[in-house]
Amino acid sequence: MSEEEKVAIVACAGMDKPLGSVARACAFKVVEDLKPEDSVLVCIPPLVAGVKPHSEWIKKYPIITIDGCPERCATKIVAKNGGKIRGRVFIPQSVQKYGLKPKASEEIGPEGEELAEKIAEDTALLVDKILRK
Repeated sequence: MSEEEKVAIVACAGMDKPLGSVARACAFKVVEDLKPEDSVLVCIPPLVAGVKPHSEWIKKYPIITIDGCPERCATKIVAKNGGKIRGRVFIPQSVQKYGLKPKASEEIGPEGEELAEKIAEDTALLVDKILRK
């Protein structure tokens, strides 16, 4: 796979919110376990600060944002920085879809882990769709 054929994953950074923790867990599962050759994780703080390579990745790759709350910070930050969003995941919708709730932001618990796994699987399918696999 060429370096050009990847999808950037940008997840919510809501450190004090359970759904933000699920968003991050989901992003790590996609990038580290499910699609390591097809994806790259873009971290929001370095992106906001203009740190390379994060600021370059959002201009180079199609993007999937994973938002944990109605503020949709990941989506807003990517759009503000000129990224091309090709897919969006909204954690509150997944909570309704799967009927699973995380325990807390610092420890999402078994339901939160299961929720993150299911959302990661959905997100991996989105990666394939974007890359036409």
